[in-house]
Amino acid sequence: MPHAEPERAEDLKLLLPQFALPGQPRIPLRDLPFVHRFHVPETPDGSTLVLLHGTGGDEADLMPLARRAAPHATLLGVRGRAHEEGTTRWFRRIAGDVVDQADIAAEAEAFAAFVTGAAESFGLDRDATTFLGLSNGANFLAAFMGLYPGLVRRAVLIRPMLVLDPPPAPDLSGVDVLMLVGAQDPFAARAPALAAWLNAAGARLETRTLPAGHGLVPEDRAAIAEWLVLRT
Repeated sequence: MPHAEPERAEDLKLLLPQFALPGQPRIPLRDLPFVHRFHVPETPDGSTLVLLHGTGGDEADLMPLARRAAPHATLLGVRGRAHEEGTTRWFRRIAGDVVDQADIAAEAEAFAAFVTGAAESFGLDRDATTFLGLSNGANFLAAFMGLYPGLVRRAVLIRPMLVLDPPPAPDLSGVDVLMLVGAQDPFAARAPALAAWLNAAGARLETRTLPAGHGLVPEDRAAIAEWLVLRT
């Protein structure tokens, strides 16, 4: 169950709801189809990171990683709605590695509504929004890009694999994608199929292999930060 743990005491602030002090603008609360957390930094730069946790995570799980990679970005953490023996996920599995394709499609439809609603409700600049997913969240994000092309313009996929069967043939031209593969990840052998699919769809894909297993390492943060700087 890969997830991000807070590395410093101040990261605990990201794991709590953000409240406005008297006289300050109130943090907006929105009725959207996914549980989420919206965090605005002290000096926002207009960019946003939408965060999709790995198996067993929640909407705050990737906020410490995101804040270090992009200190001035607004963060929108989202919680997957699927559950497997009490563990949060983005879509159900039927058995073992067999995923529920109908559930992926249904959750992708709901997530499309969430993305549209969040952009309107929070006033997000879609051209300055990057989606970041880890493991199960990255798998769902890649599937979402294929099922709803045009809603994601930049994506970071950490330890992903292709889960759509059969995969569609979307037009992802103009979409920037960073894929971070762990050299010791037991699922790394499945990354090339996803890379081939993204390339065939026309995405501008950059793949980096890091000295990692399936979990996060400091090199992930450095790679994400460098990649984001080059695209803003």
